[in-house]
Amino acid sequence: MQTKADFQKLINDTAVNYPAIGPLHQAGDPRILQFLESAASVLSGLSAQLEVAQAEPFEKVRDSTVLADAAIRGIVRKARSGKVRVTLNNKSATSFSVQAGRNVLDSSGNMYRIETPATVAANATGTFDALQIKVDTLVHTVAGSVPFYAIEIPESLDGSYLSGIAASDADGEYTYRERYVNILPDERVFHVEADDRQRIYVRFGQSGIVGLQPVDGQQITLSISRAIGVISPLSGSPFSFELIQNPQESLIELTLNAVLDKGQNPPDMSTLRDITNYPSVYDHNAVYRGEFEFLVRRTYSDTQFLSVWNEQIEELARGASVDHINVLFVACLSAAGTETVLTEADPLTPVAPTLIADDALTATQIGIKNVILGADDSYKVKFFTPVRSKIVMAITVVVSTAYAAGDVQTQIIDKILAEFGVTATASRRGASKPLYQRVYALLKAKIPALSEGNADMQVAITDYAGAYRPELWRYVAADSLTVTVTTANITVASWN
Repeated sequence: MQTKADFQKLINDTAVNYPAIGPLHQAGDPRILQFLESAASVLSGLSAQLEVAQAEPFEKVRDSTVLADAAIRGIVRKARSGKVRVTLNNKSATSFSVQAGRNVLDSSGNMYRIETPATVAANATGTFDALQIKVDTLVHTVAGSVPFYAIEIPESLDGSYLSGIAASDADGEYTYRERYVNILPDERVFHVEADDRQRIYVRFGQSGIVGLQPVDGQQITLSISRAIGVISPLSGSPFSFELIQNPQESLIELTLNAVLDKGQNPPDMSTLRDITNYPSVYDHNAVYRGEFEFLVRRTYSDTQFLSVWNEQIEELARGASVDHINVLFVACLSAAGTETVLTEADPLTPVAPTLIADDALTATQIGIKNVILGADDSYKVKFFTPVRSKIVMAITVVVSTAYAAGDVQTQIIDKILAEFGVTATASRRGASKPLYQRVYALLKAKIPALSEGNADMQVAITDYAGAYRPELWRYVAADSLTVTVTTANITVASWN
């Protein structure tokens, strides 16, 4: 990559070819230097872009590349609605009934739809369940019938996320089908896709070939469900009906009883970058181990830890057994953190994982099992408890006295925890193992004091004992990282 200084040297070397401005350039005339320096700055920026572009297909540095890759794979960033249980206190003199489908609001103004009806006697209490969801209706008139007609979904105006879409017309409902797989001509289906800017479209078929092609002037109704993602209402916080329908409802008190499902935010850019590293999956019919993990991560992108492995890796870790035949193994910790996690205090003293019985699976584990069996029900799925094992890392550096040792230490800790800490993308996979070359390259690139003169550093990482153990949740923690910084007179190769 050519730097600004490189371009300025080339410019200075050519200044003597122009006698009219040569003396002005030598004298440092700002009218000449400003133009030349700005040109050097622009060229250095372009050089940096070209350098990134050469590695972009492999590194996916730019967010735009990640979004384009996600679009090709059919990944749509959507949220999952949270679910709550609400206590209804009837302070009136007659019984009160609340019907499913009615809307209530929490203390933050978020809308919930009642899913279970309830009838509460006078001066008594009862409960009902409600789903955090808001449904907008879009009526679209087809303007020009073309194959694979598309309708763009408008962006939310209140910061909520897309969580579901239903389509219908005068003849009834359309069925959602992904990627037009196994669809007959004139079958009433629709497909949802996103482009490289994550603009979302509902797309229909082509007459006589696949699906149903809308005709000109036809009205299509889209019911667009939106959610805020993860919900966090306080216990006992008040709820209220969206609309008061009769005077009795002024004597009805609604409060939060429990959060049944916290919901899930759409995958962030870091998660998308991780997902797009997996091979493409056709119609989600996963075949290889990597594709099964992709499939699970796509559905449960907010897991704190997830590892999926097959019988071959299981036998490397714990030996051969007939019980491993045609089995996929999973170790996970959901965003809610309700699963059991074992702790390995000393990486040189292994802690064996515990096999979880089917009747002890959490809601997330049951969901993961259903996702895998939905892709290929010939497999058996077994769950192990993750084993938490903090990575012991010691870093010793020597920097110039021009830098404050405490500042350099803080910078190193921040960079290491961001790259290898508990929330880092790499740490959310099984048996994460930081490479020495990656640690050295990271610190040299991110810490200016370590790239100057004869500054030096040493890194020591304690590895875990035994063979590859896929259930290990390994990450660097603040209490497992030791950073020692000393200052010394560093000789810099400069004049005087």
